[in-house]
Amino acid sequence: MNRFYRISRRVAPLLLLIVMSHCTQKPKPQEPQKVFESLETSETGIDFSNNLSYNNEFNVYKYRNYYNGGGVAIGDINNDSLPDIYFTSNLEKNRLYLNLGNFKFKDITENAKVGGSRPWSTGVTMVDINSDGYMDIYVCNSGDLNGENKQNELFINNGDQTFKEMAADYNLDDKGFSTHASFFDYDKDGDLDVYILNNSYQAIGSFDIRRNGRGKRDVLGGDKLMENVDGRFVDVSEKAGIYGSVVGFGLGVTVGDVNNDGWEDIYVSNDFFER
Repeated sequence: MNRFYRISRRVAPLLLLIVMSHCTQKPKPQEPQKVFESLETSETGIDFSNNLSYNNEFNVYKYRNYYNGGGVAIGDINNDSLPDIYFTSNLEKNRLYLNLGNFKFKDITENAKVGGSRPWSTGVTMVDINSDGYMDIYVCNSGDLNGENKQNELFINNGDQTFKEMAADYNLDDKGFSTHASFFDYDKDGDLDVYILNNSYQAIGSFDIRRNGRGKRDVLGGDKLMENVDGRFVDVSEKAGIYGSVVGFGLGVTVGDVNNDGWEDIYVSNDFFER
């Protein structure tokens, strides 16, 4: 027993030194783990590109939102639990890609009939607008400064990976310079209403605030709140207190219950000297 004690007395300081040395050693820095991985077109099959052709007839000098880009929406259009992707294009056809699984996608735009017929698509939203269990696609359009070819488009899902354009049937073929749309039940009646975000069509230098007037509603440049009334949408902007003058430069909109009172609120981001 005495021998064991003597050996312990000799070994203890060494053990203490080893423990202390380990405590003072800094851990080796770990390599940061990547959260996302960029996949090539050859891997995914997604070859969409929003190509712009700069020319003398239509450019950033003629249209200030020329370089604002398009939009993208993700949703399951065929109820196979795989999210599909819809891209909007400014000068070319919009594109719909069906998710095949394992990050493989197939362009089904032509067969689905969702390429669009307008020249300048912007924001896009996937939403089951008619509550039939299938995602529909609502596309905002703009860009046609002098013409009447900028109505928004609504592609209703037929349930077989094809769609039918029916914006006029729902009174959602808005002719303004639309940027985006947000669907939500603003009046809590069990169906979806929509906030349509528009951008002013007037040149910045042409504004005279007193002459244009912030209080005067504008059908092309002003935002709109559309209430769903038995499947057809009705403009309730003025009644609801939605600001919608020509002095409007809406770029983004989101909806949420900001003050936790049980009612959805609307937050709009604007460009230039908008309030």
